[in-house]
Amino acid sequence: MAFKMKGSPAKMGTIQGTAGHSSALKMKMEKDAAAKMKKEAAMKMKEEAAMKMKMESAAKMKKESAMKAAKPDFPDIDGDGNTTESMKQAAADKKSPAKQMYSPEFLAKNPDAKEKMKKNQAKSKSTKSDPYAKALKKDPKLASYIKDRKKHKPGSDAYEALQAKINAAYGKKRSSKLKAAQIANQKKKDATSTTTTAKPTKVEVAKTKASRTKSEADENLNKRTAQLKKREAKKKFGKNSKEFLAAKKAHLEAKEADRQGSQGGRKQSFFRKLSSKINKRRQDKLDKKLAEDKA
Repeated sequence: MAFKMKGSPAKMGTIQGTAGHSSALKMKMEKDAAAKMKKEAAMKMKEEAAMKMKMESAAKMKKESAMKAAKPDFPDIDGDGNTTESMKQAAADKKSPAKQMYSPEFLAKNPDAKEKMKKNQAKSKSTKSDPYAKALKKDPKLASYIKDRKKHKPGSDAYEALQAKINAAYGKKRSSKLKAAQIANQKKKDATSTTTTAKPTKVEVAKTKASRTKSEADENLNKRTAQLKKREAKKKFGKNSKEFLAAKKAHLEAKEADRQGSQGGRKQSFFRKLSSKINKRRQDKLDKKLAEDKA
């Protein structure tokens, strides 16, 4: 029984001898021919592109040389083939005798021309208009007006009188908008200066501390003296005596004075109001007892 084999016998290697060898050589030749054609086509395209660029470059150079030959005196800076009026004027100035006379090369060879040019420049500079010089020539006291104006505030009679003289020297009128702006600015400065207080010096701070320390010491001494008198009265006259009650009230008053810093000493910071209320109630009770004793 025979079997049918799939595929080409040459590809599968079943063909042996001369037939298989010639088939393989034929396939290789076809493959080489296709690669050669592809390479030749690529080289041809490259040569055509290079030739095209070369032709375009030659045409551009020919056009530029033709334009340059047609207009040799006026440079084409922008590259658009056109020249402006300023370029034409520059070229004309370059050719003019006056410009050539004051060129660096000419001045280097002719020192007299260089001195003449310097004198002409100085003369033109001095002839320029100077508003202040003209105003000073019109009114010689202009400098004093400007100096005195700084001593007064804008809007005041003295300031406006001096400003009128200055404007008259310059030949101008006082601007109402400028006047209003100057007055408003001055008001802001005045308001700022009144709100800001001057910082005390080190000497003033030291004096304040010394004064506060002395006042605090005096308050403490008064409180301690009143306390000792209260003890002495209690020991000498008894707890319910009129002398003891009066000494006790004096001690409460000294304590309250120290708490409030009545002589300039340090004030009690915490619970000052509550302590003062308690002290006041105690003093009221003592006043009632003293009144009863008198009755």
